[in-house]
Amino acid sequence: MLKTSTTLDLSRADILARLDGATKERLRIPAREFVRLYRAGKLEDLGSFADLISLIYLLPEDDPLFADAA
Repeated sequence: MLKTSTTLDLSRADILARLDGATKERLRIPAREFVRLYRAGKLEDLGSFADLISLIYLLPEDDPLFADAA
């Protein structure tokens, strides 16, 4: 059996576009608001947002998105 692996390289712009698009579509809020709510512990059912949360952790800790969401 042949094993294959796929690597997806995402730029900061790609990550932000995916995150902002998904938060606006699913929650009707921008990414910075989603990050603020997540960091404040105000999101319920985190499992339903695991894909979005994983995108957050692809960004460096000093990313401007986090300052905007403070």
